[in-house]
Amino acid sequence: MNHSRRALAAALTVALPLSATVAPPAEAQALSSSSELEALLKRYVPGVPPETVQVLAVIAALAASIALTIPIARAGGGQADAAPSAVGGSVETNTVRVGTRTRSYDAVLPRGYNPARSYPVVLGFGGWQHSAAQMRGYAGLEREFDDAIVVYAQGVNDAWGGAPYAATSVDDDIAYVRAVLDDVATRYNANPRRAVAVGLSNGGGMAAALACHAPDTVRAAAAVAGAYYTPTVTGCAPGAVPVLLMHGTRDDVVGYGGGTRHGASYASVDAVAGTFGRKNGCSGTFSQSRSGNVTTFDATGCLARTTVERVEGGTHTWFTDPSATRETAQFLSRYL
Repeated sequence: MNHSRRALAAALTVALPLSATVAPPAEAQALSSSSELEALLKRYVPGVPPETVQVLAVIAALAASIALTIPIARAGGGQADAAPSAVGGSVETNTVRVGTRTRSYDAVLPRGYNPARSYPVVLGFGGWQHSAAQMRGYAGLEREFDDAIVVYAQGVNDAWGGAPYAATSVDDDIAYVRAVLDDVATRYNANPRRAVAVGLSNGGGMAAALACHAPDTVRAAAAVAGAYYTPTVTGCAPGAVPVLLMHGTRDDVVGYGGGTRHGASYASVDAVAGTFGRKNGCSGTFSQSRSGNVTTFDATGCLARTTVERVEGGTHTWFTDPSATRETAQFLSRYL
């Protein structure tokens, strides 16, 4: 009897850690087979009758198999990262069908995610040639939005509609955003009516395009060094949406004062602020204040806040001084 107890303990001690360290299912099945465990038991617990070893090996293999199914089921249909986010919870990549394309997005779930709860959504759009994972790397929105589902959107060929180099139109990408919001609502019990958007450069233009053309999709939007190519912010639909435009005065990629790039024109920050000021029912005047290297212009008399943060001497980047992550989160979080 003592031999049997020691053998069972040894079987579980060997089988469960092995199952926990193996990711590919084929390898897991090999390590949790009863014949493999029989050999291990004979090595670690000598003197146990062969028939007892066989029974215990089967029990241990079954226990290991059960342990292996737990993380697989946890993914909920997405492809979960092996390790959780340093700040948020698990990171999962999911796909949605949009027209003839299958497209993806990365979702960062909050720590302690509870599927019975309803969570707001933060949409993040990276710059041109930036993948969803790259945007997460420099923006780290989950650091500030720790009680929301943060979605890092993936553009087709790492680009967003409205830009001359994009493979999609603004309408295509708005349809994608709608599909993503529907998917996170179904998959994670997110509330698509509590969504905000933020982006960098070409992705900033996409965040602004949502506020302009699809005001029902987001409660607020923020753009950092936004590339406002003509299709993104012209012909806006009615509906007030709070907007923050954060831009550097020494941006030599997408100039503060507007210009032409890749053979296409883009609007100045002041022109975009005027567009949203009119859309948001503002009076046409701005109050001005200064803190550190940021001059803030707040439109007055608005139905929805319309703000420009001009970073004096700032270049074309996701700012660290001031922190674009913190500044945009402070603006957007009040609307979640």
